[in-house]
Amino acid sequence: MGLKEKRIIQAFQKEVFPQLETEINRAAGYTVPLQIEWNTLMEDRFSHLYNETFPKIYFLPLIEAFKVVCEDAMGVELLKGGLKSVVIVNENDEHNLERAITFEEGILKINHGPVVNADKVEERAERITSLLEEKLEEFAEETTETATASTSDTAAGDEQKDAGESTVTIQEMYNQSIALSLEKQEIFDELVKDLGWSFDMLEGKVTFGDDKVFDIQVLGTYSENEKSWLWAWANNQSGIPEKFLQTSQAVQALGKACNIEDFIAPKFEIDSDPGIYFATIASVMANESCYLALPFKGITVYVTITSEEVESKVRTAPALLCSHFTFIAANYSFPHKYSLYFYLKKKGYEVELPGNNIIAQKGEDQILGIFDLKGRLMKLSNSKITVQA
Repeated sequence: MGLKEKRIIQAFQKEVFPQLETEINRAAGYTVPLQIEWNTLMEDRFSHLYNETFPKIYFLPLIEAFKVVCEDAMGVELLKGGLKSVVIVNENDEHNLERAITFEEGILKINHGPVVNADKVEERAERITSLLEEKLEEFAEETTETATASTSDTAAGDEQKDAGESTVTIQEMYNQSIALSLEKQEIFDELVKDLGWSFDMLEGKVTFGDDKVFDIQVLGTYSENEKSWLWAWANNQSGIPEKFLQTSQAVQALGKACNIEDFIAPKFEIDSDPGIYFATIASVMANESCYLALPFKGITVYVTITSEEVESKVRTAPALLCSHFTFIAANYSFPHKYSLYFYLKKKGYEVELPGNNIIAQKGEDQILGIFDLKGRLMKLSNSKITVQA
């Protein structure tokens, strides 16, 4: 490797990789052990493409695969238990997927050339997903008896541990919240469409037009200049009244309860703005109506909103619930079956999971969701339950 290639790879490590690593860990729900042999990731004459091809070949497929595998707590725990490390290396400029990506003895190895076939992100993600689902399930079958036997011993020997400790991940929280959040955001956006706004942080109000005034809670801020996120509960310089920090403090408490570092760290650097991701979770978990991003020069302030008008317009008719969910399933990336389950629970339905389907009932109304083997929505319909006399 020449000096030029070394400098380019070093710049990638410092400027691009940290954000990718954050996304990998966020998708997995924990810190994934990564072993990257940077000095092998080179191909003569193509070093000018590394910033584009490295993410596509080595990191984006991992992120997408982990999102699929870790859509719920069971997936996260399987990955933690079965994945010892991820090794990224280029030993022989391999481009064939079956030879380039392997999962043996708990080690996921991506031994792929750094340039050729870069755009085949989806194919690599599917290969990784398939390997993990197959091998991790084998691991689970082999260790179920041991894990079950050790559960009672662990509980008996650790009496001080909180028996109700949650294992929910930040990605699960997002997946549980996205459907309801998008519904309420759509309602709010229609209410304030084309209206100018003003923000009074000291009064805890945001006003659209002349008379649409909403109570707010300040969640946090993203600085485009610093590339950093700051939670409102940790913002000691802006003079935010304590009564408008309740939602951000609730998020902090949730982070402590579930050991979610992004909710606990007062401030952290991140290249892309996480505000919408965080606000989606916070607005639903804290039973707020919606959220709002307020752009100022170099900084975006995220607030959650309480609105009786928004709440009065939320969907209740089964046909509208089905229509909304079908639309967002076609336009957003999230685990359909998992998210529909929580969306319907929040709508007051009793939800069952027969086979690979969802059947939800509320009074005489019934909703049926049919999914493929990967939990992707195939059909969503509603009907009335007929009671025989």
